[in-house]
Amino acid sequence: MLHPSCTQHRTGQRPLFSMANVIQLTLLLICCDGMNTETSPSPQSDPGITTQKAVSKGQNQVIIEELAILTPQKIELLCNLIDIPNNPPNITGYWTKDGQEIENSEESVNRNNEQYILKRTFSIEARDLGNYSCNFRENEAQVTFVLDVPAIKDTRNKPVVSYIGDSVVLECKLKLKHTPNTWNWYKANDTEKVLINVTANPQNYKIVINGSDTKLTVLNLTEEDSGKYICSAEFDIKPRESYVKLKVLSYTEPLKPFIAIVVEVIVLVTLILLWEKCNKPQQDNSSAGENDVCSEQTSKLAGDENNGVNNTARQRKLQP
Repeated sequence: MLHPSCTQHRTGQRPLFSMANVIQLTLLLICCDGMNTETSPSPQSDPGITTQKAVSKGQNQVIIEELAILTPQKIELLCNLIDIPNNPPNITGYWTKDGQEIENSEESVNRNNEQYILKRTFSIEARDLGNYSCNFRENEAQVTFVLDVPAIKDTRNKPVVSYIGDSVVLECKLKLKHTPNTWNWYKANDTEKVLINVTANPQNYKIVINGSDTKLTVLNLTEEDSGKYICSAEFDIKPRESYVKLKVLSYTEPLKPFIAIVVEVIVLVTLILLWEKCNKPQQDNSSAGENDVCSEQTSKLAGDENNGVNNTARQRKLQP
């Protein structure tokens, strides 16, 4: 059995021990809360900002950097200018978009370890795509960042030629290995473009998509299939389009030049024969006339000769 005094002593210690723990926990929470409120993320560690850097050397160097933009984003463009004569303590830099100076973009750039760094963050949507250039007023060095969706390889200048009843494959391919969300094909009319629905027209069209390229097969060609076909690479920020021209011919089309030549030859030969036929009677008449003239001349000559002989005989008879 416990002594009453011991029981009272232990009972009195419990509240003191519990109060101390509460105080310690409260102080710990206050300290931790203060540490969290004072900590802020660094702008440089923002995962939503992409940084693109270019280094320009000398006063007259012009650099062009092409950047493929697939989605709306924030992008930091950074120009590092080095090898400047005299190394002034600072220079003036500014930004332009498509040749036009961006408002409030001018700033003084201080020299740091023999280099000058001009940077700016841009929020890029579809309407913001274009050419962004960093410029320096004290020299002609310039860096241009070309922000655009990936380009499609140029198609042939001449149209694709095929024949009625055949099939033809039209192809589009991105210049760089980027994969769009999908590819779409359209047939262009006079004022609009019509989406080609393979499901609705399986007997006429077939589409194959392989990452950065696509192929459209047009089946059972007719003359109505001639025209412009538009391929569209669909990206989040905007689509990229190109086109291929198709010309459908009949099998007699290649023979038309040959037939035209044959007809020209026949017409020419006919005209020559007609000309010769028309001129032949005239030649005969002229030949007959010439013969008559010759006969007359011969007779006249013969008569003159006879007269000469008779005159000579008469003169001989008259002489004694």
